[in-house]
Amino acid sequence: MRLFSPEVSLDLPCAMAAHLLPICTLFLTLLSTAQGFRGPVVPNQPFTTVWNANTQWCLERHGVDVDVSVFDVVANPGQSFLGPDMTIFYSSQLGTYPYYTSAGEPVFGGLPQNASLEAHLARTYQDILAAMPASDFSGLAVIDWEAWRPRWAFNWDTKDIYRQRSKELVQGQHPDWPAPWVEAAAQDQFQRAAQSWMVGTLQLGQALRPRGLWGFYGFPDCYNYDFLSPNYTGECPPGVRAQNDQLGWLWRQSRALYPSIYIPAALQGTGKTQAYVRHRVGEAFRVAVGAGDSSLPVLPYVQIFYDMTNHFLPLDELEHSLGESAAQGAAGVVLWVSWENTKTKQSQELIL
Repeated sequence: MRLFSPEVSLDLPCAMAAHLLPICTLFLTLLSTAQGFRGPVVPNQPFTTVWNANTQWCLERHGVDVDVSVFDVVANPGQSFLGPDMTIFYSSQLGTYPYYTSAGEPVFGGLPQNASLEAHLARTYQDILAAMPASDFSGLAVIDWEAWRPRWAFNWDTKDIYRQRSKELVQGQHPDWPAPWVEAAAQDQFQRAAQSWMVGTLQLGQALRPRGLWGFYGFPDCYNYDFLSPNYTGECPPGVRAQNDQLGWLWRQSRALYPSIYIPAALQGTGKTQAYVRHRVGEAFRVAVGAGDSSLPVLPYVQIFYDMTNHFLPLDELEHSLGESAAQGAAGVVLWVSWENTKTKQSQELIL
């Protein structure tokens, strides 16, 4: 399920980008007073807004000059989607990431323990050099892998296929084993392989582009989605922190953390957004401290829409997401816009 994920956005419609400018003015004015207490991503700029949208075609195709630099937004030269300041790798753009299709068909082996990490790293080597030709790359380097999660317990709903296929793999190897043995072995194999894939990919990226802020999108997650609860506090559900603590290997290998604070439409008008955001950002700082690196940059992914809708966030919701991030000491935020918001003429007209 892609509840809070950045999709590839290679052609952000320019009419929308132009419409964003007054909104950018509002929330960047708000953030101008923020004082992050960890090392800045950009020198002399304690809180950085990074533009993760492709507006390079605006002037050429529509005559709209979207100059986000006037708002102190960090953007790639020419506002290209990939560049020296911001590069994100989706699963199809980095190596041979194993996963199952929605039809249950395996791609590159389907499971990390059933796929070739060596082949993946060989392809990843080429992909990184192609996407980051400059050896002194020092921008954000985000990896977006969402098909499976490295902790067995977090692979629920549509991701349960990774647990089921893992058990089938062990059952085939040991047909006489009882179910508890099979599940224990499957869990161990899956989690060990997932760790090897994620750590190996980060290590290779850091070896090739050591100044990049390498990390995985959406990590850590708080899973605080029980909005309908009358006693909703925004805190991570019981057991989530313990599971995240088991990912210490990921936090130690990361050079930045990129949690998602996309605001779901279910929060609209509930007054619960600030609590939702506070604990998601707070969990990122908690795991950083737990991993022994309190200076690890935290840059939450944000949107100006309610997630998976074409409804702009009101100013108070923007203040909650951006202001809460700044108040907790985030190094900045990554501003992302889904192509779903503007892919049709009708959806664009709703924005204008």
